[in-house]
Amino acid sequence: MDGKKESYVKKDVYQVVTDRIIGLLESGTVPWHKPWKGGNQAPQNFMSRKVYRGINLFLLNAAGYPSPFWLTFKQVQLLGARVKKGEQSFPVVFWKILEDVQEGETKRIPFLRYYTVFNIAQCEGINAPASAELPNNGNFQPLDTCERVLAQMPKPPKIIHDGTRACYSPLLDEISMPKAELFESAEAYYSTLFHEVTHATGHLSRLGRKEICEPNRFGSDPYSREELVAEMGAAFLCGHCEIENKTIDQSAGYIQHWLERLKDDRKLIVHAAAQAQKACDFTLDAQHAIDEGPQDPHPKEYKIVSLRECPTPQSMQMCDTPQKAVEYWDQHVKTHPHFNPECECFVVLLLNTRRRIKGHHLVSTGTLDQVVVHPREVFRTAVIAAASAILIMHNHPSGEPQPSEADVKVTRDLIRAGQLMKIEVCDHVIVGLGCHMSLRELGYFYN
Repeated sequence: MDGKKESYVKKDVYQVVTDRIIGLLESGTVPWHKPWKGGNQAPQNFMSRKVYRGINLFLLNAAGYPSPFWLTFKQVQLLGARVKKGEQSFPVVFWKILEDVQEGETKRIPFLRYYTVFNIAQCEGINAPASAELPNNGNFQPLDTCERVLAQMPKPPKIIHDGTRACYSPLLDEISMPKAELFESAEAYYSTLFHEVTHATGHLSRLGRKEICEPNRFGSDPYSREELVAEMGAAFLCGHCEIENKTIDQSAGYIQHWLERLKDDRKLIVHAAAQAQKACDFTLDAQHAIDEGPQDPHPKEYKIVSLRECPTPQSMQMCDTPQKAVEYWDQHVKTHPHFNPECECFVVLLLNTRRRIKGHHLVSTGTLDQVVVHPREVFRTAVIAAASAILIMHNHPSGEPQPSEADVKVTRDLIRAGQLMKIEVCDHVIVGLGCHMSLRELGYFYN
């Protein structure tokens, strides 16, 4: 690589983005509040017409140029144009996948990179298309574009219009809103509602963000992170609907608060924007890749790849009792760095025809008192690894292994799914603090 590209690799990309955001805040601009035009007027590459996403949308929109079109320096040259003398470039970040081959195994490692772009207003020799103005709405009237977004949202939360303030209750999965007529404009109403809708996407039945799934006190770090995600999510949705985002208080105290947060955590703004983009995509029922580069349309060949060796004494390889399953759990599951004893972790032990352990798979990590499990994920590795049977396990962080009604229901659902695929579910063992319970021994496999 030449020296210029090498400098991009060595720089801390998170710090590049965070420094840019801090500079905007110090100048009095909240970049995720400033409205942009959606649709064809969103910040996009001039040649490909591909709309920028995630943190890039905020970075480029906050530049303040009337045109939504951007180009790399090389693209400017290809068009026979040139960048005006003294113009400053702007960073665009994207994810790059590094493939590391060790001992015949390939590991895919994502890392953040960036390149720079110029607005076509900074260039000479390019005819820029005219930009449309934002609509000017007066008295409150329902906006069709916003109503369509709400109508098409998968698994939408309940919205009640009898509250004195706007808020979202994760416990009830319910949004409470003041009556629409009380807002100063339709834009103010929908931007406030989109803020709460973004919160709702974090519910366990949707994207399962831990900041929503776990209780957090006002002002705590998780609470602040979730508020930033909701503010950015509302901005994304407002941009999609081509309305102004009016959910942010641009007071000096508000700006100073985020300046302190960003200076303490250089990764906060990038990660929050990524979560906000996922929330927006879920709300719009859209599926997109996480990077800004071209997408590979070709199918791929897949294979199962073991993650690590689990040395096990011969006496522990037979898994025909709940106690032996717990011994394997203690040795290989709860000692792994990915295991979190403060959350419910759902694990599948893969067994051969003689009920010897072939391996295990950490299917899902949940919250303090629940974990989402789907038969597809439970049996996927068992099918690929040609397991004859499985034994399912999960922990109760409370230390009490007594099964809940949900535990029993999940067990019976998995038993029926296993019967269809001729893969026996031998047992479901719940691990507590120094104790365990077997649902088979409790009789739940026979009712």
